[in-house]
Amino acid sequence: MIRIVSAKPLSGCRLQVVFNDGLAGIFSVEPEQRGGVFLKLLDANIFNAVTVNPDFGCVEWPGGIDLAPDAMHQTMSGSESEAELHSHMALREDGKSKLPRH
Repeated sequence: MIRIVSAKPLSGCRLQVVFNDGLAGIFSVEPEQRGGVFLKLLDANIFNAVTVNPDFGCVEWPGGIDLAPDAMHQTMSGSESEAELHSHMALREDGKSKLPRH
């Protein structure tokens, strides 16, 4: 079962996440595209209150807002350009890689 083991809020409604299978990277939540209750996440105070639910391994916010870890994992493992994937060690808050370019 895919679970999120850590999540850190970043600017631009993005999360730095690590999954229990080792996949790590930046996930763009895109509240304006999700609409509805997710629009509350445009408030930085609410977005930055993200936690990982220890029972379900999902990210959640106050007010019962959450995202399924399996859907996030599928998005992040499917397209590097869409998910801005980086290795866990090469990740900085601004999303730029610390790895040298070849």
